[in-house]
Amino acid sequence: MNYFHLFQLPQQFEIDKQILINTFYELQKKYHPDMCNKKILHKKNQLSMAIKINQGFNILNNKFTRANYLLKIYKKKFSFKENHTINEKEILLEKFKLYEKIQKIKNKPNSYKKINFFIKKIKNKLSFNFQNFNKNIKEKKINSANKIFFHISFIYKILQKLKKIKKIMYKKKEKK
Repeated sequence: MNYFHLFQLPQQFEIDKQILINTFYELQKKYHPDMCNKKILHKKNQLSMAIKINQGFNILNNKFTRANYLLKIYKKKFSFKENHTINEKEILLEKFKLYEKIQKIKNKPNSYKKINFFIKKIKNKLSFNFQNFNKNIKEKKINSANKIFFHISFIYKILQKLKKIKKIMYKKKEKK
């Protein structure tokens, strides 16, 4: 099942979130076993469809999972062969430097403010990479989009780690 088709969205990275949300509620009203008045499908099929609707919504609603899903579609469509020319050394070095910076921030006074600033920088970096990903997908440059997504995956993990650290710092801050 293609989730873009399910939600009546063009198969592209940039989507209209309002259409996604509205279509989600329409589909849930139509297929959710608890909400469906008509017997369109057998109860088991209704549940299966409701699960697919939820999965599709969760994938398309998040930029990271949407990019990953779109890349998978294009890889199948263009019979993409993995090309391992991604400069892993460069990315590993960047990853090491970012983790090092996180450790330095954690151990400094006023670290909560600094972690917030660092999160903003990482979000900007992610945004820039998503723009490049979108451009390459539009131009059907799947190999380039794949390389960019590899980088996005790494930055996304850093952002998740930073958010966890921020949460821990906030709890410590509240206790004082």
